[in-house]
Amino acid sequence: MIDSTPFVDVLARFVFERAAVRGAVVSLDDTCREILASHAYPPPLARALAELLAAAALLASTLKFKGALVVQLQGAGPVRLLVVECSADLDLRATAQWNTEAERLPAEAPLSDLAGDLANSRLAITLDPKDGGPIYQGIVALAASSIAALIEHYLATSEQIDSRMVLATSGTRVRGLLLQRLPDASVEDERTWRRAAAEVHAVEPAALLAAPGIASFLSTCFSDVDVRLFAPRAARFRCSCSEERVANTLRMLGRAEVESILAEQGLVGVTCEFCNRSYTFVASDARALFAAGSGLRDAAPPDGVQH
Repeated sequence: MIDSTPFVDVLARFVFERAAVRGAVVSLDDTCREILASHAYPPPLARALAELLAAAALLASTLKFKGALVVQLQGAGPVRLLVVECSADLDLRATAQWNTEAERLPAEAPLSDLAGDLANSRLAITLDPKDGGPIYQGIVALAASSIAALIEHYLATSEQIDSRMVLATSGTRVRGLLLQRLPDASVEDERTWRRAAAEVHAVEPAALLAAPGIASFLSTCFSDVDVRLFAPRAARFRCSCSEERVANTLRMLGRAEVESILAEQGLVGVTCEFCNRSYTFVASDARALFAAGSGLRDAAPPDGVQH
């Protein structure tokens, strides 16, 4: 394998040539930086969001879908909610809700400290096809000490796929590695899987962050097997909010609610919880939304907007 693509803001899948094992690696530099810059996240929360971004991209790489994969971590402590959304095109966005306790936690605070009461916290992974098809959701308790271990547990219990994951963060950079044993593996495949899983377990996060290229990293990590690396795909920060989608949400609120906001504030202001972009509708524009023939082409309401 020859490194031909910088290991930045890309995801690449790979398979073992002679064993039923597959995997993916991801690096999010500008993507993670732009997402974390949208809000003043406390350091431990920023680290958890960065890891969830990489984990969501790795999970999305294992699926064949057209919609969005949404990973939600719901806690009962300092962090109430973490949400990461990854589209089939590797467009990523994220948001979180937290209280002042999160701002007092150390940067390396474990997942248990962020979530608080683990008995009342959970991880939900939702696949929304966005085409009218059924929505799939899997839910697991926060029984693991790290996001990587939590995703491994989810894949083993909900998908029945043995998996190993490594996540590494540094500031606003994050990289991740996912390895999976495919079904119907032979005895020799099992031996290869055990060796490879042990090699993933031994990967130091610092080595993953320092790797200059995808191919060289995989060659070093799995030196005793032939790895076929597929063409990398670009990952990026992209929010799906728009003025049209926000306007449609106001129409769904109804004329009476919008008039109430206008009476109190003189205008309607909406902020996207994901990218923090603000949309402002003066009174005439807000009322025009309810005029005859003012239907919008984008009928789907946006997620994560607040007024």
